[in-house]
Amino acid sequence: MKRRSPPTNGKRRKPTAWSYSAEFRTIANAALRRFNSQRHLHPICGAKAKSTGEPCRQIPAKGRTRCKLHGGATPRGDGPAGWHTPGFPNGLPTGKPRSDAYKVRKRRQRRAAIAAMTADELARLEAWRRTHKPGSTRDRSHGRNAREARQWLEAIMKEAPNAPTPDQLELNALRAQLHAHIARLDAEIAAEAEGGALVSGLFD
Repeated sequence: MKRRSPPTNGKRRKPTAWSYSAEFRTIANAALRRFNSQRHLHPICGAKAKSTGEPCRQIPAKGRTRCKLHGGATPRGDGPAGWHTPGFPNGLPTGKPRSDAYKVRKRRQRRAAIAAMTADELARLEAWRRTHKPGSTRDRSHGRNAREARQWLEAIMKEAPNAPTPDQLELNALRAQLHAHIARLDAEIAAEAEGGALVSGLFD
């Protein structure tokens, strides 16, 4: 007769003298040999192992096609959408979903709270509604950033140009000399074609 261990209630059981006894090891070895002799009859997980890249050789979880390390332990729901759908013992409920009733109740409570507000509270509520547009926080943040960027660009476009610095004046003078030199080169090329004299060099 096999000796059964007491339930652990989810807690880790401390080792006892029975788990170290020769009888326990004999029973465990026999169970392992029996399992290994029938292991080839069980299906395998088949998922790609990250460590070796080969198919996983573990036995799938009960009622699943993958082992517990490759999604076999993920809970499943009764709905067609997957595990995140609630599972009801007798199928889907026939009445309205709870979320609709919750929305109706919250809407009724909101209307009652607004009806009980004073004039000052209503004014603050209207001011809040003007500054807080409907929509998600992300959409409002994107719109706010776009408005700030547009205002910044408009302010830059309206600003008067700054007075040129000495470095800019020097660059403008050099640019004028370069344009004059290019004009002299063009004249030199034209004069050479006609047999005339060469034009002097740059910055003479």
